[in-house]
Amino acid sequence: MDERKGKCLLLFQSIHKVMQAEHIIAGLGVQYQIIPVPKEYSSECGMCIEIDCSDSNNLLAELQLDRLSFNIVIKVDS
Repeated sequence: MDERKGKCLLLFQSIHKVMQAEHIIAGLGVQYQIIPVPKEYSSECGMCIEIDCSDSNNLLAELQLDRLSFNIVIKVDS
């Protein structure tokens, strides 16, 4: 079991990549939310996906299997 707490933001290069990732994440049954990228972070598309960090291990592996890359994963204290 993953012990990580808090929220992780997945930043992508385009809204098209966000939509591809959303499809994968929804298929896994993981709770997520598409939100505007916080102004302290940058992203080329302006939208990101917020997930619980405890869900990140399997989800990130699935995104990589589908050759869907993300720019950065940031843990946000909540």
